[in-house]
Amino acid sequence: MATDSPTTNSAQERVIRIYAGQLFDPESLQLQPRQRITVSQDSGLILDVRPYSIPEESEVDFTNPETVVDLRDATVLPGFVDTHVHMFLHPYAETTWEDQLTKESLVERTVRATVHAKRTLMAGFTTVRDLGTEGAEDADIQLRKCMSGPNPLIPGPRYFCANRAIIASGSYGECPKSNLHLHQQGVEGVTGAEFVDGEAECMKAVRKQVGAGADWVKVLYTVLQISLSRKQSAHQTFRTCRYTQTIAYALACRMYQPTQLPRPSKHSRPTR
Repeated sequence: MATDSPTTNSAQERVIRIYAGQLFDPESLQLQPRQRITVSQDSGLILDVRPYSIPEESEVDFTNPETVVDLRDATVLPGFVDTHVHMFLHPYAETTWEDQLTKESLVERTVRATVHAKRTLMAGFTTVRDLGTEGAEDADIQLRKCMSGPNPLIPGPRYFCANRAIIASGSYGECPKSNLHLHQQGVEGVTGAEFVDGEAECMKAVRKQVGAGADWVKVLYTVLQISLSRKQSAHQTFRTCRYTQTIAYALACRMYQPTQLPRPSKHSRPTR
């Protein structure tokens, strides 16, 4: 754990100091005793982590909660990171996935997401990656805006979003499906993902998402269950996924996919 970070003059920046009985160091995987963590009240950033001595401890006024947090009898853990969340969904035991997408309004789902964001932060997760709004359109990008900056509207973790999963038509993302119009994508325009077929649509979808502010591009690599042409379908889906990956890397955007594909070489990057 780095303990020699420069400190900031308290006259210039308001700070709060946390005195921990022991602090877990994720680099050494050890519990470090008697650690002082200095945090900026203005930016929320950790400015310094270093051990404190008994003489220093005796000079601290632990009765002032505005500048000192007394955790000398506690073990402090760094903020957790959850790399796969869906803020705009709630447990399927409460409401099925299909009903959440088709019976809960975007307003309700967004309100639920703000509650989930606060609960996630209070549970100790200070960074999350949201891998798809699942029918809530671009609400994750707006949610990130509300939780960002020196004066956020709502409490929440550092929030990376993937907007809408990208998928070939006829696959997972076409749900929910209409029982009357079997060829229709979704129900009343609500789908669980964004459909792409072919290189041109891959390029368009990725560029739109990155331009809108997505931090990650999520692609679901799903083999279409067509018995007579399964190999061909899998090959076409693979090509779609691979080209989407190439475009994402070309735009300097991270990419997530449940089935990992090899990273494209620099020679395979698109020319347009």
